[in-house]
Amino acid sequence: MSRSSLLCLAGLLVLSEAGRLPALQSALDKVLEDFHGRSLVQAAFLGEAARELVEVLPMGTYVQLEVDLVQTVCRKHQWRSQNCQIKVGGRRQKCLACFKFDDNNPETLLNKSLRCLSEQNPLFQEARRRQEAECQAIKATNEDRYLPGKFAFSVGLPS
Repeated sequence: MSRSSLLCLAGLLVLSEAGRLPALQSALDKVLEDFHGRSLVQAAFLGEAARELVEVLPMGTYVQLEVDLVQTVCRKHQWRSQNCQIKVGGRRQKCLACFKFDDNNPETLLNKSLRCLSEQNPLFQEARRRQEAECQAIKATNEDRYLPGKFAFSVGLPS
């Protein structure tokens, strides 16, 4: 493969990655907003995507995340602050999430599923199984609207 072909291929990979980043960041933000909006949460948590999957589908962008959350010394209303230090011995949570964003308007959320639990919780594996099933349904959201040939018709056929 020539050098120019490699550069062109690298450019396409960068462009495809750039298209994924807004949906991924939006999904991570929604996980953190939802988590900090819960009444039982009192402290701010920092989140990092431990596993991520982004798929561009005909009718939208599907994002699936596993987010590791770590408790900080800040209060929950300060969760957007960059100055929050991780609390030594603080709580840890894992959030399992999936989102489907509209293809025509990437800011529009079509559907979501989100569960946050401690991995030590005895119900964690059951929650993971249920989340996987829900995520398959979310991935399929609006995809039945796009069927190649669904609106195809012939013009000018003899009667």
